[in-house]
Amino acid sequence: MKRSFKKGFVALLTISILSVYLLSAVLNVSAAGEPQSSTYPYGFASLADNQQEAASVLKREWEDWKAKMVTSNGAGGHKRVQRDASTGYDTVSEGLGYGLLLAVSFDEQNLFDDLYGYAKSHFNGNGLMHWHIDANNNVTSHDGGHGAATDADEDIALALIFADKRWGSGRYNYGGEARTLINNLYNHCVENGSNVLKPGDAWGGSSVTNPSYFAPAWYKIFAKFTGDNRWNQVADKCYQIVDEIKKYNNGTGLVPDWCTASGTQASGQGYDYTYDATRYGWRTAIDYSWFGDSRAKENCDALTRFFSKEGAGGIGDGYTIQGSKIGNNHNSCFIGLVAASSMTGYDLNFSKELYRETVAVKEEDHYGYYGNSLRLLMLLYTTGHFPNFTEDIVQPTPTATPIPTATPIPTIRPTPTPTQSILYGDINGDGVIDAMDLTTLKRYILKNPVNINVLAADVNRDSSIDANDVIILKRYLLRAIPVLPY
Repeated sequence: MKRSFKKGFVALLTISILSVYLLSAVLNVSAAGEPQSSTYPYGFASLADNQQEAASVLKREWEDWKAKMVTSNGAGGHKRVQRDASTGYDTVSEGLGYGLLLAVSFDEQNLFDDLYGYAKSHFNGNGLMHWHIDANNNVTSHDGGHGAATDADEDIALALIFADKRWGSGRYNYGGEARTLINNLYNHCVENGSNVLKPGDAWGGSSVTNPSYFAPAWYKIFAKFTGDNRWNQVADKCYQIVDEIKKYNNGTGLVPDWCTASGTQASGQGYDYTYDATRYGWRTAIDYSWFGDSRAKENCDALTRFFSKEGAGGIGDGYTIQGSKIGNNHNSCFIGLVAASSMTGYDLNFSKELYRETVAVKEEDHYGYYGNSLRLLMLLYTTGHFPNFTEDIVQPTPTATPIPTATPIPTIRPTPTPTQSILYGDINGDGVIDAMDLTTLKRYILKNPVNINVLAADVNRDSSIDANDVIILKRYLLRAIPVLPY
């Protein structure tokens, strides 16, 4: 009798485990390490010829990046992104911005919380992150490490918004943290009266700014998320400054590492396209991919056109903004960023060449932090794995009237009731049907604590919410199904 009971228990346990496994397979849940694919509304969707291979590359590179860049040593009980041996494995706030964007993109909430805990432990009196911390968790003093670097905090803020949209909450109230950080950014990193983005909370403005920090897509999200429309004016000002730079760059599309708000050289700062400026195309191209801003396309197409004359294999690591090459190192700090810039649609063949070169070229570990961090972010973006989690990732559009088939036999239907006003598929109740509804539905079925519109979630109207509803909603978002319920 006891043996029979044990056999039955083992059988039930096996079936339960198998059921969970099969459900996870059906839902395509990204347990950790699986980036979410998307279709950008504008520009190229992906530069990879094979999306399955691209996803494999991403997963491999993500695991490698974590193994080398993420550590709990010197993190005060949290985790931090460390640089490499060339800088004594220290930390800069920029790395936390990159790490948090990567963690939310690869659906690793625990890592996200560990990294954010470290970042938050290093907020200064302005509520922004110390920009430089040594390997022993001490803020540096020789270079003003207590101050903030604007690019880092704006990346951290965006990552928090995405975490709020993707996970709801975790160890932290992501939405609340984001709103506070964004407010602190505006108060301390935007020059009063001019809308010029300052490079830090304690210096800069019209006299010196950094075009590679300009992230207009970020600011549009900040404006919508917080209701503070002044961020849209900051985005516009970024484009105005680049328009001023165009007076001096001979149409190359190149921007300098540093400049004044008038586009001229800032006192004591570099005025060439080198290791800061290389990021400009990436941050700007995303404004076209997500929002279709024609200014982003114009600027990034100009950059792509310039580098197309160099060829992917000929890209160096420095240029005057007029186009003269001043650096011959061929590395990932530049190749992947040009690939990102090309996502606005100038030349697909050249873009694919750039993507292949981005995959092929990787920095050595001794000085690999910067280039390899950017490379991984670019691989995400250029393969369609860097969605705007606040917007419709796949936007269902009204379909044409279906071609008539055989006339259906009339049936007697009950008198319409209020249930007919249900927007089937709008799982989170925000009035639109998009990829966020699919994510919410998956999390609900896996018994995560999320609020859903139960009636809208039953997209096949079988009175149960299960994996079949996920499959149908996914097919609808891919436009394989014309209407819901189905």
